[in-house]
Amino acid sequence: MNILRFLREQAKDYNCSVCGANHSRSDIRVLGKLESAWIVRVTCAKCETAFKLLVVVDEQRAAISPVKEEPERPKRPAVSADEVIDAHEFLEGYRGDVRTLFGRSDKVKTEPDRS
Repeated sequence: MNILRFLREQAKDYNCSVCGANHSRSDIRVLGKLESAWIVRVTCAKCETAFKLLVVVDEQRAAISPVKEEPERPKRPAVSADEVIDAHEFLEGYRGDVRTLFGRSDKVKTEPDRS
């Protein structure tokens, strides 16, 4: 049994819990194996939400075929240029300390720039 083929066949029966897209086109990667179980990461093709699964299979079937890992795809930048500019503009007018800045978001307060 090829575990990746099996998981891709099963994925079409499930939708993303965040955006509702069907997982038939989602990226499925085997991260590791523990006895008769695989640790799998699924990344939604639409919203890129990722989650990990522990997939348990029958031991006799699991021993039949080895797991072939796929190469990693290059990741997209974590932030866009617009987000960097927005952060720069926010920090330009920020008049607080670092502890407040990196504290809980509901406690962060900005004071108007008085220059």
